Amino acid sequence: MTTSATSATSATASQATLRQHGRSFHWAGRFLPAHQLQAGARLYHVCRQVDDIADNATTEAQRLRAKQMLCLLQQRLAAHAPGASVSSLMFLEDQSTANVIDDAPMPPLSATDQEAVAALETDIGSLFSSDSWAFHAMQDLLATMTVDLSKLHLTSESALLHYAYGAAGTVGVMMCHLLDAEEPDRALAFAIDLGIAMQMTNIARDVLEDAHDGRLYLPAAWMSADVTAAQIAAGDDQARQQAWQAIQQLLALAEHYYVSGWQGLAYLPVRARLAIGVALRVYRDIGRRIQRLDASQYWGHRVAVPGWAKAYQSVLALPALMPAKPPVHNAALHRPLGSTLMFYRIAQDSGGRC
Repeated sequence: MTTSATSATSATASQATLRQHGRSFHWAGRFLPAHQLQAGARLYHVCRQVDDIADNATTEAQRLRAKQMLCLLQQRLAAHAPGASVSSLMFLEDQSTANVIDDAPMPPLSATDQEAVAALETDIGSLFSSDSWAFHAMQDLLATMTVDLSKLHLTSESALLHYAYGAAGTVGVMMCHLLDAEEPDRALAFAIDLGIAMQMTNIARDVLEDAHDGRLYLPAAWMSADVTAAQIAAGDDQARQQAWQAIQQLLALAEHYYVSGWQGLAYLPVRARLAIGVALRVYRDIGRRIQRLDASQYWGHRVAVPGWAKAYQSVLALPALMPAKPPVHNAALHRPLGSTLMFYRIAQDSGGRC
């Protein structure tokens, strides 16, 4: 990895972003070697910037600008790894409630916005060189954020899994590259599962916050009534009860992906195994704390893991250091994703399990 004044400044900003916004990951990062912590922090910083481009777009004009920035970044990244397809997540386009920005004319981006896109391109390029899997994952992340500008309405469990892969399973792919995973064609399946599990935890924790932003990521098929984000935000009892039941179902589903993610730690170097094991246990604890609440407690405050509990979960992660045989992946976990993961050519054994 090359070093310059620009990248040194980026490293400082990245650490600050991780410390401020990714407290669970910042805690786990102390167990990584310095160079891997720096790379992970830079990736977190990039993902946070991409997320902010989408999340900060609240008006139609801002959404148009955000879409243009994300699309321009996709176009520019395509030159770095020609073998990487632009995106495998066309499925999600059918899940948006409105495509009001799709056919609108695109105004030219300001010089400042173009510079921001160029800076992101430089950061991503320096992180991944020409790794086609990492670039493909970034393209899928950008595609997910672009579709999310139109406010997704996820209809099914399959749609939920597509979204969770695009929003965070992709980050698992990129972290495999940065952490020097062994046998990446096998490790990727488990890394994707851990990202999916963590995104499900995010969704479960942030239902009310997302509802106030007009977003709802709980699958409609899990709720018997036609629940909307506006109803949840307004405190509608029936809507919140339906959502609460769906949250329990979501956390139960996430557990299967956490189990797979834990198994996949065997492919990581020793210190990375511990660091990602700590991150997994701390994030999983968010969901378990939600499960111990009743509905009124859940809607009353946002769940977080206190410092003492992070330390306790870190101790519980120590078994990740023990040598383990390479696990066999449960291919059923990816079956709802269809051909979405085909680009990665995830290895399978003769029994059809990854």
